[in-house]
Amino acid sequence: MRSKTLYFNPTLFKKNLTRFWPLWGGVSLVGVLFPLALLTIVIQEGSFGHAVSDPLEFTKGYYLVVAYAVPVISLIYGALCALAVWGWLYNSRSVGMYHSLPATRKELFATDFLSGMAMMLIPYAITGALTVAVSATVGAMDPVGLLVTVLCVLGESFFYFATATLIVFFTGNPFAFVGFYGIFHFLAAGAEQLIALLMTQFYFGVEQAYEGVAEFLSPTLCLIRHVSPYGEYERIDTAEGWVEYGHLEFVTLQNAWVIGLYALAGVALLGCAWALYRRRRSESAGEVVAVGWMKPVFRYGCALCAAFTGGSALYVIFCTGFQTGATAGVLPMAVCMVVAGVIGYYIASMLLAKSLRVFRGSWKGVLATGIAAAAACVFISADPFGVESWVPEAGELEGAYISLHARNGYLDVDISDQATMQKVLDLHRTVLSEKERLNDRDGGFWNAGSGYMNLSYWVEGKRISRYYRLPFSEAGTQAQLESLQKAASLATDPVIQENNIFEQILWEDIVSTRLIHGYIGDIYHRDTREIDGMDLSPEQAKTLEAAVRRDIQAGNFGKTVFLADEEERDRLVYFGSIQLDYNVTWKPEVQNYRNGDDVRTVSFEISVYCTETLKALEDMGILDASHRLLTCAEYYGMEWQEREEGAYAAESFPEHIAEESTVGYAGEAY
Repeated sequence: MRSKTLYFNPTLFKKNLTRFWPLWGGVSLVGVLFPLALLTIVIQEGSFGHAVSDPLEFTKGYYLVVAYAVPVISLIYGALCALAVWGWLYNSRSVGMYHSLPATRKELFATDFLSGMAMMLIPYAITGALTVAVSATVGAMDPVGLLVTVLCVLGESFFYFATATLIVFFTGNPFAFVGFYGIFHFLAAGAEQLIALLMTQFYFGVEQAYEGVAEFLSPTLCLIRHVSPYGEYERIDTAEGWVEYGHLEFVTLQNAWVIGLYALAGVALLGCAWALYRRRRSESAGEVVAVGWMKPVFRYGCALCAAFTGGSALYVIFCTGFQTGATAGVLPMAVCMVVAGVIGYYIASMLLAKSLRVFRGSWKGVLATGIAAAAACVFISADPFGVESWVPEAGELEGAYISLHARNGYLDVDISDQATMQKVLDLHRTVLSEKERLNDRDGGFWNAGSGYMNLSYWVEGKRISRYYRLPFSEAGTQAQLESLQKAASLATDPVIQENNIFEQILWEDIVSTRLIHGYIGDIYHRDTREIDGMDLSPEQAKTLEAAVRRDIQAGNFGKTVFLADEEERDRLVYFGSIQLDYNVTWKPEVQNYRNGDDVRTVSFEISVYCTETLKALEDMGILDASHRLLTCAEYYGMEWQEREEGAYAAESFPEHIAEESTVGYAGEAY
């Protein structure tokens, strides 16, 4: 009478806990390692140091675990607990035994669910209790942070076990459960990734990445990406003008409400699980799909997934070598997708029928699968949303990034200047207008090798990227491609080069910088025939920095990036690099993560076009008749001579090293 009224069987509850104690006991043992490690740190600090005795620091640690560890742990552990308490559903003899007990299905459902939740929470409770004990010992108790952590752990644990309980009733096979469980949690992200893969293969210059369009349907990814701790540290302005950071003043768990929404969703999923169990046939034990209406969904879902994944794989294996362009052909891709989809259809049918005899009368399903796979291929390749031809307007850009990697140089730059972003957009439109020639791998432009251009735009908080190959033509005909001309011009743009060279000190999280040191590498001493570097004082470094900035404004940097001839590049670019060291101050919110990263180095190479920089080095006496910089060609020639003769020889160097100034090589950019 008691169990029928409460829908709870204490005997079965105790039996589940005692039967599966190695599961929750083993996980609890692993969890205990965390507070033990924390206790070790406390002891090592001696007299309980500030870092381990600050309540907010403890709370921040709790939030880090909630945000990044608990979702992954609960995802795996929830599935194990569900298989433990509901595993009897997957064996016909066990099903018969349980359903012959003097207990209703409501009683079995409630008892197994509660025992499974208990196993979910026992390791968290033990680990949490020991951690709280350690924090209380050092006087680092934060009741609010502790309450938030407990509620979040309860919400995440309930959601994951509820989803595992729901998936249990969809199948009668433990191996199928693992597959369905993974599909439930990652189907949306996986489907988006498959579509992005096809878009990348079909669209010129598009490398579509995962954007999380329906990320809320992939709970683990959503929780890890959106729930995170945020803290602010005390800002201290020193008498010397520097900024230091003290103790943590404030910490919160951003987007913790997402956990609450998933907990509410868990209640609805638990109701669905009960509805499935009420109608579940005892004979479904052992079946891959235990719910009748789910069987066609499973069959055609497997077929379409196979079409997208297997079709792309078949195309790469058998068709890529025959395509004339950089993008995939629609017809061969459609054929590959149809073939892969039909294979997936028959595999799903065999799993459902538990037999190889699934071919008779299957032509309708095969036809439907083929049509759906081909239609999906044609639809995506047609680019109905204009993804391939999309170019944003300068006014809607929040920022841009361009990476130019040519044969003899490269640059990677973040851009916020509106005028420069407009130049990047003009280059993008020019590349699209030359699509037919740039996409033709059999054309003459591809025969001479290629570089690439990577563009990224930030629009409404999202990053959208494009990737284009820029083939180099034979000498004398490269000017036929306007895109290459514009790319070469952009490489010398002052804003581009300012960001390219000084990128390390232009981060938005840097508050201020101070130049403290410089270094010139690989100076050739004519008298001793040796090569070494030279340190620069702060004053010399400032003089050199000013000269570099004048060269940037004059467009002298970047002229060698798009040189077609590597030997010509070696004759123009000096071997070695120049370094400028800066002391930087970070914003308060990132200071904790940047601790020990207070000095950043700017490193770059110069060419004979950098006349202001070379003149400044001569005016400071660093370069003179006896001290020269060597071009790459000269340095490599010297190395060759050294290997041949075992010593440096003056006659191995071109005449201008001994007689002429290194200044005077300025000329027109390529």
